[in-house]
Amino acid sequence: MTTTHLVQFCDRIIETTITYHSSIADDWVRSIRSKHNGQKIIVGLDCKFRSHPIRSMSNKIATLQLCVETNCLIVQLFYLDYIPISLGNLLVDPDITFLGIEVYYNVLKLQKEYGINCRNKVDIRSLAKIWFPISCHRNPAGLKALAYGVAGLSTRKRKNSSECDWECRDLGDELIEYACVDAYALYRIGHELLKM
Repeated sequence: MTTTHLVQFCDRIIETTITYHSSIADDWVRSIRSKHNGQKIIVGLDCKFRSHPIRSMSNKIATLQLCVETNCLIVQLFYLDYIPISLGNLLVDPDITFLGIEVYYNVLKLQKEYGINCRNKVDIRSLAKIWFPISCHRNPAGLKALAYGVAGLSTRKRKNSSECDWECRDLGDELIEYACVDAYALYRIGHELLKM
């Protein structure tokens, strides 16, 4: 199944493609590459998975979210027919920087579970510590705090991501918005921090 949603967030409309078809993910990647035509690209990267009943264990990643400007892709890896070469190439392109929270952990899970590698990855918490050392020193800032403090984005309180059924074939509007807003916020935070 593939759907396109227009997610409204902080006076922006984010065109969001949700798919478990490799050909659609491939089309999205080609569109982004065409639009940026060899320029350096910043991408918000996030992954979602259900929590495991045994705390020391983890379920497989269900979705990979990528966001560039107001274009978001939610790939339902759990149901994807195969990983398109274009997606793999995008993730290892030296001219593309992927930003996320706990991005090293997410990328390690992607590699172990799906054989997907990612070259240039930056944890936005580490970046934020460079520019805001006092406010980020004691406790790691969450996405909501960073979104507001760095990019002026106001997100609403939602239930914990790990409590959501990310393995569902039909994610529904609430989960689509959740995944999209997280990826977009990561993109915007990274964009703001990298231009400082």
